[in-house]
Order: sequence, then C-alpha cells, then structure tokens
Amino acid sequence: MIDASKDFEKLCRIVAVIAISLIGTVNSANAQTVSTAPAFEVATVKPSTYDPTKPGTFNAAKHWIHVYKTRVICGEMSVKSFVAVAYGVQQFQISGPGLMDTPLFDIEATFPKGATQNDVPKMLQALLKDRFKLAFHIEKKESETYALVVGKHGAKLLPSPPDPPAVDPDAPLKPDEKLVGEGDHKTKVTTNKDGSSTLNMGARGTMTTRVDMATGSMHYERSKLSMEMLAERLAHCTGGGGHKVVDETGLKGNYQAAWDCPMGFSMPKTQYGGDASDAMPSDPQSGGVLDRSLNALGLKLERRKVLMDAYVIDHVEQPSDN
Repeated sequence: MIDASKDFEKLCRIVAVIAISLIGTVNSANAQTVSTAPAFEVATVKPSTYDPTKPGTFNAAKHWIHVYKTRVICGEMSVKSFVAVAYGVQQFQISGPGLMDTPLFDIEATFPKGATQNDVPKMLQALLKDRFKLAFHIEKKESETYALVVGKHGAKLLPSPPDPPAVDPDAPLKPDEKLVGEGDHKTKVTTNKDGSSTLNMGARGTMTTRVDMATGSMHYERSKLSMEMLAERLAHCTGGGGHKVVDETGLKGNYQAAWDCPMGFSMPKTQYGGDASDAMPSDPQSGGVLDRSLNALGLKLERRKVLMDAYVIDHVEQPSDN
C-alpha cells in the first residue's frame, strides 16, 4: 500500500482497524516467555507496492498485521504504525522526522524457538532498532482526545446479525472468493461487484471495506461491533496523526454499523468528482464524511484534553538490506 506525498498511514489508521484487533486474538493463556529479549529468527523488509491513487491496489486481506503460530505478516504499514504496535501506543502519541508516515513497508518474519505470539511486540521493537536504527525518547504532552457519545436524538444502531457460517477451508471457492491466513485464523475474502471486499471472520463477524475515491475515504461495514471496538477504530480516523477516542456511550452488546474514515489526502476533484475537503478534515466534528456517518448512527465525538506520554522519534533510517 508508496508515495511519499500521500499520507496513506491515515488510511491505515481507519482500518484500523484490523491490526489491533488481529493482534488481540493472541492466546495469552498458553504464552511462554523467552529467557532473553526475543528477536525474529528471520525477517524480510520490503517497500509496499500499494498506491492509494490507483484503485484496486488496496488489499484488505494483506493489510496491517496478521499473527500466526510461528510467524507474522505485516502489510502496507509505515514506521509510525510499526512503532505504535511494538510499544502499545496510539499513532497520535508518536512524532518525528521523515520516514514516519511514508513510505510504507511489508514485513514477513518467523519466530525463534521458544517465542510465542505474545512476543511479537518485543520482536518488532528489536527489528525497528536493528533494521531501521530507531531511537526515541518519551515526554509528557497535553493531547487532544475525543469521547464517543450518543447524540441528542438517541442511537440509531442495528443489532448485530447472526454469525456467518464458519469458514470451511476444504469447501470449493467461487471465482470472487479466496482464503487467507493460517490454521485457526483462516478468513474468507469475497470481492464484491462494487469493488468492496468482505472478510468472513466466523465467530468474529464480518467486515466490508471499500475505498471511496470521490471523497478520499474508506467505507466500513462491521458486524459484531461493540462501542469500545468502534471507539478504537475511530481513533485512526480523526486526522492530524489520530487522536485517542474513549467510549462514553454507555451502550453494551454488539451492533451492525457503517462509517466512513478519511484517508487524509486529497483526491483531484476533476479526476474523481469528489470534494477534497472531505478527505482532510481538521476536526472530526466539522461536518466531513466521518461526522456525517456518525450522525447517521446517532453518535458523535466530543473533544477532551488529557496529559499523556508522547513518543518523540530522535532517529530513523531506511531499513537495511534483507
């Protein structure tokens, strides 16, 4: 997913979507620790081929982080997104020099003997220091955050539908279907006629994503969605490096919901017929695509100020050769 002038990582923050939820599937109950600081046994780092200005190049199945039993695949991610996952922070907490948002990279790595899925963050830390020569310091900084709340006319959320059938890896696939993942994390991806992609995650529900070139946004439709999960995903849609979003709706349970997330760069109006102001909102309350989609759900974001850790990058380089 590379173009240094296109801050695609703001798109990554939307979908976000997928990364944190996928790494959260790790089974900590069976985790084992490694006696020394873990590092990947073998890791390849390559520039991503994604280009947000070229329809059809976004790969929902490949995007972000996929953690398996003995290896991890990271697709279409920036240095900032790797740092966020490695150190368990939000991207809006990270600032630094060039190479932070673009270009984007793909990483494939295998675990050393004795390492588990829970060691992935620490192994990413070691990789960033070794291959990207990452150095940073932490300081306290007042930051703008948002609270997800119910609008004055009440929520307009639909209950989540029943789970889709479990993915049968042996069942024949249609021309518009493919399987991705390994072992218990097999996911069926269907390419729909409108260009969107639907992920069948079985007991975790479904997610449909579609790039809207006219508005420079990513459209999401998600089942089995709690308000905590929605708040987490909205953190990647708030512009300016993203902002923490806290669920204060008081709504429990799972829902079916759709929302639009600005990708953070403008699409030429003459080429795509869109309004560039939708793509780069200075404020998620400004009436752009995000604000409008939340309003349709009977939800809204309210601004807050909090003091939190800021990760200031002092040094980062192009990754060393594989």
